[in-house]
Amino acid sequence: MAYRVGNKCIVRRINDKKDVPPELDESVIGTMRINPRSYKKIWNHDMVDRTKYALAGLLYLLLRERSIGNIAKTAALVLALSLWLRIDLVHGVLIFLSFALLWTVETLNSAIEAVVDLVTQEIHPMAKVAKDVAASATLVATITASITTLIFIAPPLYEKLKPFLASP
Repeated sequence: MAYRVGNKCIVRRINDKKDVPPELDESVIGTMRINPRSYKKIWNHDMVDRTKYALAGLLYLLLRERSIGNIAKTAALVLALSLWLRIDLVHGVLIFLSFALLWTVETLNSAIEAVVDLVTQEIHPMAKVAKDVAASATLVATITASITTLIFIAPPLYEKLKPFLASP
């Protein structure tokens, strides 16, 4: 395990307390005692700044990440289909939440990929692990959203299309 204290990187082996700096509290409540302001060069002081940065990130995702665009288009299609099929409110909310989960996971995946690219431009096995694991989270969220959508949309869609599917 490695800790960064200032510009100094402390590497600690399991059960080897001598390399841990005395100011690092490893107790259960030690983490909550750390003041993040002392480690940040830029601090978002007010809600306007935080909102501005969040919107900048959202615009970046919409313009630069093809997968986010695909999720947005699919969600719009599913919303239109849900309205046409008159899906009840609870099922509609569950579909919405599954797409919100997918959007959130894809956003985190993009952030992880950006950080990995920032840290190293070389091909490194651990960079591959980080990117592949983040992508696997997106895959799981995609499968979850797909199954949720199919469960709630397929039966009413079948009923709506049954007259057109019947044999003459």
